Amino acid sequence: MVDRPKQILWSLAAGLLLLAKPATAQTTESFTLKNGMEVVVTPNHRVPAVSHMIWYRIGAADDPPGKSGLAHFHEHVMFLGTKQQRNGEYSTTIARHGGEQNAFTGYDATSYFVNIAKEHLPLVMELEADRMRGLAPSDNDVANERKVILEERRARIENNPEALLNEQVNAMLYRNHPYQRPVIGWMHEMEGLTKQDVLDFHARYYHPNNAIVVVSGDITADELRPLAERYYGALKPKDLPKREWLSEPPQLAPRRITMTHPNVSLPVWSRTYSAASLSHGQKQQALPLFLLSQLLGGGKTSRLYQSLVVEQKLASSIDTSYNGFTLGPAQFEISAVPEKGVTLEAIEAAVDSEIARSLQGFSDEELKRAKTLYKADTIYAREGLTSMARIMGWVRILGQPADYFSLWPEMIEQVSKEDIEQAAKETLQLKQSVTAILLPEAKKAEAQP
Repeated sequence: MVDRPKQILWSLAAGLLLLAKPATAQTTESFTLKNGMEVVVTPNHRVPAVSHMIWYRIGAADDPPGKSGLAHFHEHVMFLGTKQQRNGEYSTTIARHGGEQNAFTGYDATSYFVNIAKEHLPLVMELEADRMRGLAPSDNDVANERKVILEERRARIENNPEALLNEQVNAMLYRNHPYQRPVIGWMHEMEGLTKQDVLDFHARYYHPNNAIVVVSGDITADELRPLAERYYGALKPKDLPKREWLSEPPQLAPRRITMTHPNVSLPVWSRTYSAASLSHGQKQQALPLFLLSQLLGGGKTSRLYQSLVVEQKLASSIDTSYNGFTLGPAQFEISAVPEKGVTLEAIEAAVDSEIARSLQGFSDEELKRAKTLYKADTIYAREGLTSMARIMGWVRILGQPADYFSLWPEMIEQVSKEDIEQAAKETLQLKQSVTAILLPEAKKAEAQP
């Protein structure tokens, strides 16, 4: 499964912010095995179940040149069998014990997770340790699975105009960074992926010292440590290739793109800015940018919604998003759907006007409301087993301490209007943006504003 940044990672990043710490929750703990594998434990004793997630510090951004989609393809092949497990045996074993499992690939990491009754956690760890030792899929199974990912691209990307446009925006926004490639891969390169590519990828990256195990649920660190040592402690570490995170050259000119598609019923206007993240660029701008996104387009009280939807009645919907939880450069996006009869030029002019007004700052009342709404939107993120395991996984992938989330409420409260104004001025610059227009096929002649 592809971890779609604007649908999953974005919301996950928001979910980490201002997490309330329920009275029943216990402190997150972590420890490291002798082979370098890190283990994070987040107790939640409400139900006798656990969510076990194993994260690898490897993702689509690490795909070799000419082999885009390899990390995602490898994720699929992980379920095709080992010397100890037949094809499909992993999934059927989990299901037979009442569990549910899945996996996803992002740009920065790949994760495999299982939700299951606590008593079956040793079984899950045994299966995962076996998969880490090595894969043994048949040639026929790999060939069939390649057909699966090609069909996945057709269904999720080729027939989805917004997904296609997003690929084009990324390819244009990033000048040098591997985020310019799609996580699922380009079709023509996916077609050439081989079994040997997958086995080489596994041998290079799937080792305990490149993995983080996160367990959330009805368990403590004292209970988990002996299990981790029993099932993962014997795995041998290996020297890992250095991640070559390419730098981005200066953004010097605004870019525009227009795309038409027969599946589009309503035109869409969007603009995506290159931005700092929690791990890239001017990192101190990340917290202000989370709040800026809330202030500009986070709900019906936001500036853009009030101006374009309520007052001027130019747009039927408008939204902002910021994906600050990345190892590389982030994106700050504004998107809008015009009301019937409203031109995209009018939408763009109105957005630009509100951005210019916002660069002059926000009131104390607006900032207080944004922080309150942020908390209201995310306060229950800690309640679910999988959501908490996901949060802790991304925290560690970014290199933050396991208890990092507990500092966020105070850190967010300390963000000032001046911090937000400075981050807005340095981020919302046309020269570091891509403006995209998505139109119905019939309106191709109207493509150029």
